Amino acid sequence: MNKLVDYMNWGIKHVLNLLMALLVVVVFLQVIFRFALDSPLAWTEELARYSLIWLTFLGAAYAMSSKAHIGMEFFVNLFNLSIRKALYIIATFASLLFFLLMVIEGYDLAMQGMSQLSPVLRIPMGMIYMVIPVSGAILIINMASQFSKDFKSGGV
Repeated sequence: MNKLVDYMNWGIKHVLNLLMALLVVVVFLQVIFRFALDSPLAWTEELARYSLIWLTFLGAAYAMSSKAHIGMEFFVNLFNLSIRKALYIIATFASLLFFLLMVIEGYDLAMQGMSQLSPVLRIPMGMIYMVIPVSGAILIINMASQFSKDFKSGGV
């Protein structure tokens, strides 16, 4: 199971690299056309915005795989090991509930947005909103994987 999660995260990392490259190129084009050629492109701002949204949500999901999110370790380390484990379980359960809510409500939002088109690119806004349930599902998978690794190794 961990091998599948590792492959998923490997793929996400490369998608993030492509999104970042796209974002850099699009913003560079926007600057060149707006300031050097004095003829701004209408689609670059919108594509940059949507790329940044996808980059942010998928990046947060990917960061869960390497425990890169910030935490309150100072306060947690004030307690003994059994209380730390209980706090970790409670925090994980609360996070999983939130991520599940992201999947359910994000899917509803994406489906509602399929009939609305973006102003310039004319793509369904539901495609942009679809990153919410996708990243929620990836967050659930990565958190569950990290939780099982932590309890197998005893490194809570």
